[in-house]
Amino acid sequence: MADTQVPVNRTLVGLLALGCVVAGGVIGYVDSLENVWCGSFVRTGVFLGAIWLALPSRGRAAAWANLSPWVVAAAFGAVILFARRPRVALVLTVLMVIGAVIIRPRQSK
Repeated sequence: MADTQVPVNRTLVGLLALGCVVAGGVIGYVDSLENVWCGSFVRTGVFLGAIWLALPSRGRAAAWANLSPWVVAAAFGAVILFARRPRVALVLTVLMVIGAVIIRPRQSK
């Protein structure tokens, strides 16, 4: 498999996030906040906004570029500690760790 990078236009992601949130707000104002499309647009806009914040810009690296394994472990610990269903959160965390070990990039020789 060749090492290819897909360029992500940070500005486009931000505009899509803003457009989704505005569309959800307009639908909620015109129809009602219980409309399925209103909730879908708002959730998608918030998700794209989080991706936009995490993407690298010209002045800084990506948000996850300097994360240590201890910070990630502490975040998962906090999720388990404050989850409504700690058993489910623990099982999901174990599955994510197993998946991360299996999917991680291989060391080049």
